[in-house]
Amino acid sequence: MPFTDHKQLWKDIKSGATADWDVIVIGGGITGAGVLRESVRRGYKSLLIEQQDFAWGSSSRSSKMVHGGLRYLAAGNISLTRHALQEREGLIREAPLLVKRLGYYYPLYKNRFPPPFAASILFWLYDRLAGIRDHRRIGNDELGRVFTELDRSQLNGAFYYTDAVTDDARLTLRVLQESVQVGGSVRNYTRAARLLKERGRVIGLMAEDRETGQEAPLNARVVINATGAWADRLGNAALAGMKIRPQRGSHLILSADKFPVSHAIFLLHPEDGRRLFIYPWEGQTIVGTTDIYHPQDLDIAASMTLVELNYLLTAAQQLFPERPPTRDDVTSTWSGVRPIITSGKSRNPSKASREHKVWVEEGLVSCSGGKLTTFHHMALDVLAGAQKFLPPPTETLNLRIFTSPSATGAEITPEDPEMGERLLGRYGQSAVALMASAPEHERTLIPGTHTFPAQVRWALQHESVLHLDDLMLRRTRLGILLKNGGAEVLDKIKPLCQEILGWDEVKWRQEVKRYREVISSYYAVPDE
Repeated sequence: MPFTDHKQLWKDIKSGATADWDVIVIGGGITGAGVLRESVRRGYKSLLIEQQDFAWGSSSRSSKMVHGGLRYLAAGNISLTRHALQEREGLIREAPLLVKRLGYYYPLYKNRFPPPFAASILFWLYDRLAGIRDHRRIGNDELGRVFTELDRSQLNGAFYYTDAVTDDARLTLRVLQESVQVGGSVRNYTRAARLLKERGRVIGLMAEDRETGQEAPLNARVVINATGAWADRLGNAALAGMKIRPQRGSHLILSADKFPVSHAIFLLHPEDGRRLFIYPWEGQTIVGTTDIYHPQDLDIAASMTLVELNYLLTAAQQLFPERPPTRDDVTSTWSGVRPIITSGKSRNPSKASREHKVWVEEGLVSCSGGKLTTFHHMALDVLAGAQKFLPPPTETLNLRIFTSPSATGAEITPEDPEMGERLLGRYGQSAVALMASAPEHERTLIPGTHTFPAQVRWALQHESVLHLDDLMLRRTRLGILLKNGGAEVLDKIKPLCQEILGWDEVKWRQEVKRYREVISSYYAVPDE
């Protein structure tokens, strides 16, 4: 199922043919996608707009983890942890090919909190809240067999448990796809220029096409503000007691050929004692994350600083002491901004709550905070707040997020069923059409990746790609998984962009220039 036709939808909006909606969602990240999904499944005529590209912000630049949050449990926030673990288990059940369970190791440092007995209680409760039993304590010998180079001299074994990882951008796009399949409409590069009000009540918004600067009014029974860190720009968040603190989390990618890991592991940073992760993702090794107040302009993408790079490399060097990684070993970096709801009292960003908040004004419902794992729970809360502005639902509610594909991996890629299952996770049943419609030469993986050229073709045809960075950084992850933003594959992608999007030589050069600037500014290794 293709995304909404970008050009035709704007024509319809300008003509007034689709000016009236039940629900308009502002924000094309995972929160907005989840809200749209819950809205259309209730039978409401619903539109989502995003001022940049879908998943442009935190939803393509998170830690990629779908987890309950051990530190939230350790801090006594049982309710948040329970909701997150329930959502984690639900996502694994519904989309096991996209949200994949992963083994984690939590080393026990000598003379450090928590002691083994306290840790055993923590992991017992963590599994109990999730309704599973995956944890166990292991000794240094077993830990050394999993992480062969790890210095275990200061360790007293570890606890093994499981959480999950995903491709956050593809998760967002899959939820949007599910919404479009049942009648929702989506449009990227469309800004909410201002809210429209009548007698103090929000009745819609003025939409601006970011590519042309054209504006058009849109009417709605209710507007949903799901813009994350940007949420206090619309409505009266301050009057509702909402203070949003943007915090930057930065990560780096190391080549798994040189620095392989098969599981995730916590490490204590030698400088400040913070716990960081090193874990496998998309065939590479990720190191993260920092947690820093980010007062910069949110409309400019966040980027890693040299200080953060060196901080993360120092942590990674603990795991690979015989061949410590340097900046030359870093494939790429990324930084995302988390929206933290705060009272403003604590100055320690790592202790801030990841709970979400919903506040309701006349005709406007806003949501911020939360995290990737709990997007569905957040969406349910938002729709509950919006119900007073809407008629009763016309559809029977089904709490499933995803439609289960009927195909199997072996039917899609008989020569490699595992790759077929991977496609089913990312595209649902559309994976069948994706591979079936591609020429034979586009069914061979791009070297060094898990991506077929067929996926590039599909994205250009069906997923509202307007710019090269949309394709390379969010529809696929070629831009961060390959050195130099995947410069080596651009010549192979160029003919597809020209064939499907009609880009001439001038347009192609413009897009390549724009893309290289994006990579250099926001995803490259910081200059010394």
